[in-house]
Amino acid sequence: MAIQNHPGLSLSDFQIPQDFEQDDRPVVAVVFALWAPNLSNWAGQSNHDLAQQALATIRELGGRPVVVDSSSSAQQATGTSWQDEVDAFVFLGGADVHPGFYTSGDPSQPLPGLDANADKFCLDSIRRAVDEDRPVLGICRGSQLINVAQGGTLVQHIEGHRKDIGNGDMDFIDEKVELVGSTKVAALLERDTMDVRSSHHQTIDRTGHGLMVAAYAHDNSIEAIEHRDKSWVVGLQWHPEEASANASHRRLLFQAVIRHAQQQKDEALVLQQ
Repeated sequence: MAIQNHPGLSLSDFQIPQDFEQDDRPVVAVVFALWAPNLSNWAGQSNHDLAQQALATIRELGGRPVVVDSSSSAQQATGTSWQDEVDAFVFLGGADVHPGFYTSGDPSQPLPGLDANADKFCLDSIRRAVDEDRPVLGICRGSQLINVAQGGTLVQHIEGHRKDIGNGDMDFIDEKVELVGSTKVAALLERDTMDVRSSHHQTIDRTGHGLMVAAYAHDNSIEAIEHRDKSWVVGLQWHPEEASANASHRRLLFQAVIRHAQQQKDEALVLQQ
């Protein structure tokens, strides 16, 4: 385990003035923990860089990103009321999900590096977003959260999907994934296989209610899931927001979230007229 020597990130590191301009852009909540137990300098910098790329992509594609800190006790105290002003959701990577949320274990039991309060906050948020058919994109931990929120389980450890660089820190590797035909992800990306950037040691085990597998890795582990019945609820085990990832694939995936959010806004406006 890496030594905890990073104080955590700040909201001011991410938001820019135009993110707070009230206009017609869909509001996209980018949800991740600005702090985690045992957060190392490497992990903190990686979280920062990944989030910045996600935010920049959302801005570029016409969304208005708002960072939501799942580790904040003040944010957690709001429950899901903050979602009233949100049109779409992106759940980024981070620490493992506490196994107490998908096994017979107790989520109140402290485990090294895990934050059960942040997990519960995210799970509650995803359940509401899915119930309301809001567009949701989960990346790495975010994909796992989607599955757990829908009653699924996780493989708690697999090998071969990240690079150990020492001191408990992990880096990205190149992977090839196989997309499942007749899925939203395959139709969007218009391919059967693709090269992706990965860094994970957990993945989906039993899929949750309404979810189906959308991609597999070389070892047949699950690399993507999506909801059968909702407009756009997709979880990716890989990182399209990583600096070396395919930029065109990144834009397609984030654009899908924003496009569905805009369609829902437009439909709601018509109903109000």
